[in-house]
Amino acid sequence: MSPSRLLVSVLLGVFVARGALAAPPPKRPRVDREAIREAMDAAATDEGSFSSSASYANYLQSRLLHHSGDHRGAVDALRLALATDDGHPLLLTQLGEEYARLGDLEKAERELRRAVERSPAYYPAHVLLGRVLLESGRYTRARLHLRRAVALKPREPEAYLVLAQLHLQAGAPDEAVKVVEALALALPGEASGHRRLGLALAERGDVLRAERLLTEASRRDPGDVEVLAALAKLYEDSGRPAEAEDALARALRKDPDSQEVLLGAGRAALKAGSLVRARAYFDRLLSLSSEPETAVRVAFSYLAAREPAAAAEVLESARKAGADEPRLSYYAGLVHERMRRFAEAAAAFAGVPEGSEVFADARLRRARCLSLAGEHSRALALLRAALQDTPEDLEARLQYARALERSGAGARAEAVLREGLAAGPTPVLYDALAATLHRQGRGTEALTLLREVVARKPRDEELLYVLGAAHERQGDVDGALARMRAVLEVDPDHAPALNFLGYLLAQSGRDLDEAERRVLRALQLRPDTGAFLDSLGWVYFRRGEYLRAVEALERASSLTPDEPVILEHLGDAYQRASRSEEAAGAWRRALDVLALDPESAEPPGQRAVLERKLKALPTRSSGR
Repeated sequence: MSPSRLLVSVLLGVFVARGALAAPPPKRPRVDREAIREAMDAAATDEGSFSSSASYANYLQSRLLHHSGDHRGAVDALRLALATDDGHPLLLTQLGEEYARLGDLEKAERELRRAVERSPAYYPAHVLLGRVLLESGRYTRARLHLRRAVALKPREPEAYLVLAQLHLQAGAPDEAVKVVEALALALPGEASGHRRLGLALAERGDVLRAERLLTEASRRDPGDVEVLAALAKLYEDSGRPAEAEDALARALRKDPDSQEVLLGAGRAALKAGSLVRARAYFDRLLSLSSEPETAVRVAFSYLAAREPAAAAEVLESARKAGADEPRLSYYAGLVHERMRRFAEAAAAFAGVPEGSEVFADARLRRARCLSLAGEHSRALALLRAALQDTPEDLEARLQYARALERSGAGARAEAVLREGLAAGPTPVLYDALAATLHRQGRGTEALTLLREVVARKPRDEELLYVLGAAHERQGDVDGALARMRAVLEVDPDHAPALNFLGYLLAQSGRDLDEAERRVLRALQLRPDTGAFLDSLGWVYFRRGEYLRAVEALERASSLTPDEPVILEHLGDAYQRASRSEEAAGAWRRALDVLALDPESAEPPGQRAVLERKLKALPTRSSGR
């Protein structure tokens, strides 16, 4: 619990009659009876006087200890003060606060009850007692004291704010809103109620109420940067990037150097489709901070918006500026790798020093990129070194075997995988060996090998899955379906098997209802998985629900950009939805990826299929 710091104040009224002898008496002003009552209540507490100098000295000592964080010492000092000033409301309230800060809510409540019994009109004690009872989950009693505090000082915001928090915690957001609106009536210019409740509701995902409250808070205090940033996030999450950017632009007028706001504005501009405005925000942000983390955040913002070239540019600029941060080289390598610029990626990964925590992964990625770029000897040397350092590293062994296969040493690749299986058989190694044999035209041999392994471990779901994938590679759909169903008998929530089964059913045009059910279950288990959304989109496509197919496949493509299979499916869905130009764009993007990374083709003849689809489009759409 973190009670607010109690403020000790005494209302002083000073009336000066100027020119009383020189002018007739002025018209009598309207009497503010509420203000007079508040002043009388405050005076009645007599919180500003102490019975002795010793009491006051101990009180001052308690405040020094409080501010130094010694709340146990503050308790002792307040006990001494109360020894000569028993029942003083300020001392009792301060003592209750110190106990609350120590986590002893029972003692805090006891002292605060003494305070309100001795001085029923003492506002701070009612507020803090309400907080303590709220923290204890005793909402009804807390509500009584907070309402009493509001009645004592209807123009003090704190009791309203705690009461609104109480209603929110009690699951009554509408009641919380009513409290905030009552505060707004009592203090027409006050924004704190709308602000605090709006931010709390936004954090809880209560978008409609949060937006309404934050909009009003912004109207009352147009320069509140936190409120504008929260509004911007609400707008962005609800698909209104232009409104989000506008809110952040208003925040920047108040605080032009806010790095978080500049980052958010850049992201909003990207979502609104303006790379130019995004660059302006990001360039300003990068000029304010030389921290490597800033460059990384900007780069990943570009990457999320499918602007990998801009992302690479930011990271390369930061690297050239001399920032001594291995992550810059590592992330630059990741961006180039994602763009299938393998030579540039390898060069960036080479900038990660050996002592870095990301060195091991950077070395493997560098080796893979060199292998894909055709620099086989350099790639193999790196992978041999990795295996020598960590012979048990499964990923290094898999990469080494694949690089050997790319270099033309298929037999050696097979031997490396079999050596790994001899040392420690795993489903991953069996899958890699089966795929290697399949690429060598020895798919039947791979199936025989896997059947023998599964016969020894018939309830191993991962081995069953590997065998099902091998059947699918060989074109045996029935065998693949049977194996995936066997996986689900062992583990009904095996998400990859659920997805694989759903996709195979859709691809073969079989039970599409079961296909949808299986894929939706996979997505429940692993939401926001691009491959699973692709399967769902393909189910809808095969069913003829092309608009739903487009929606699912667009989401899949946003999660897994530049994946040729997903792009081809998305193009197919666009074409059936009479969006030929977008179909052509998706297919061309897939071809661009395949030109840089032929291995990503699925199936191997995918490039020729895409070229035929493009030629079949109308001339205007295909650009021919």
